[in-house]
Amino acid sequence: MTTTRRTTQLLAALVHDVEVERTAIRLTNSEQAVPQSRRFLRAQLSARGFTPEDELTDRVLLVASELVTNSVLHGRTRAMHEPEMIGLALSVKPGEVLGILVTDNSPDPPVQIIRPAAVEGGQGLRLVSTMADHWTAAPATHNGEVVGKGVWAFFVWPGESNLEPPDLHHRTPMEVS
Repeated sequence: MTTTRRTTQLLAALVHDVEVERTAIRLTNSEQAVPQSRRFLRAQLSARGFTPEDELTDRVLLVASELVTNSVLHGRTRAMHEPEMIGLALSVKPGEVLGILVTDNSPDPPVQIIRPAAVEGGQGLRLVSTMADHWTAAPATHNGEVVGKGVWAFFVWPGESNLEPPDLHHRTPMEVS
C-alpha cells in the first residue's frame, strides 16, 4: 500500500482531530443513490455557508456523483433483487479540509482505467483525480475480515488554511493490495 504524505495528513486531520464535524447517510444501491447523495451534500455544504455557485460545492458534488456511481455500477455484491447499501459520509474540519467517504460491500479496489478522452465511459476516476485535491481507497474490515471498501476524496478549504498547500502534481490513489 502506498500513499502520499499529503493524503496521510488530510486523512489524519479528518479522522483523528476533535474539531471535525461528521455526518453520514446510507443509500440504497440503485440509480437513485446519485441524486440522493447530491441533495444530501448540497444541504450539508449550504449549512456550512457554501453556496451552489461556490467552486468547492461543484467539485464536491461532481466527485461524490462519480464515487457513488462507481459504487452502484461496481460495488454491488448481492443479486439485483436483494437490497444493498452504500455509505456516504462528510467530514469537515472548518477552515482546513473537507472529505467525503463512499463505502460499499465490494472488496475490489477502484481501478483507474486509462482510455482516450474520446472513448465514452470509464473516465470517472480520472475526473476524481482532477477535481479532488487527493483521494485514496482502503479495504473496510469487520472482525478482521474484509467486508468492502471505502474511497475518500479530500478538498482543501478555500482561502487560508493551516494545512500545507496541495501538491498539484501528485493526485493518484493509494494502491490497495
